[in-house]
Amino acid sequence: MKINELKKGLIVSCQATAEEPMRDSAIIGRFALAAEMGGAVGVRVNGVADILAAKQLITIPVLGIIKHDYPGYWSYITPTLRDVEVVYNTGAEMVAVDVSSMPKPGGLDAKTLIKEIKRNFPEIVLMGDISTLDEGLQAEQAGVDLISTTLAGYTPHTKDKNSNEIMELRPPDVELVEQLVQRVKVPVVAEGRYWDEGNAIKAFEAGAHNVVIGAGITRPQVITKKIVDNITPYCN
Repeated sequence: MKINELKKGLIVSCQATAEEPMRDSAIIGRFALAAEMGGAVGVRVNGVADILAAKQLITIPVLGIIKHDYPGYWSYITPTLRDVEVVYNTGAEMVAVDVSSMPKPGGLDAKTLIKEIKRNFPEIVLMGDISTLDEGLQAEQAGVDLISTTLAGYTPHTKDKNSNEIMELRPPDVELVEQLVQRVKVPVVAEGRYWDEGNAIKAFEAGAHNVVIGAGITRPQVITKKIVDNITPYCN
């Protein structure tokens, strides 16, 4: 796949952690199929089993990641060359990598990791997950094919530690999308707490090429809690 083949539109993040009720590769595959049926232009999927389950059912591109915790390191989204290779071998059309300023396992910085990925897998479509404008600018210079605001508000240097609101329900960083669009030439993907079409439209108006929505579509327990919290005053 070439980057210009990625259609402008919605990418659905189909993921579930071990403690979530939807944690089953077959379910994730069905989420991906539902996303395609609904008109999504791609899906973001974590882990080999889930990526393969999705690819068996859909024709739209899969943006693959491996969430891999390494002791002593914050970065966990496909943070090593080996993790990229694992995603690449699934046949995923794209791979997303943490290219924030946080240190990567093995002592590589983001710039070096990007260059190593491109050297070893020159045909890969590489998304750089960032949390600040400066990280995005450096990622473009290093050679990523597109930039996503996935980590904005999540990295230690961007996280709002004073908010008690559920992370997924905090406002997305649309301003960062707009800043990136004005400064980089590669496509910008709006990701990170884009809950619904209202937020998505704001991101597209800011110039985003794609918007990723996850919790608002594929995490029913979070969707339910949001609704319950909003109707609770009427139930007491």
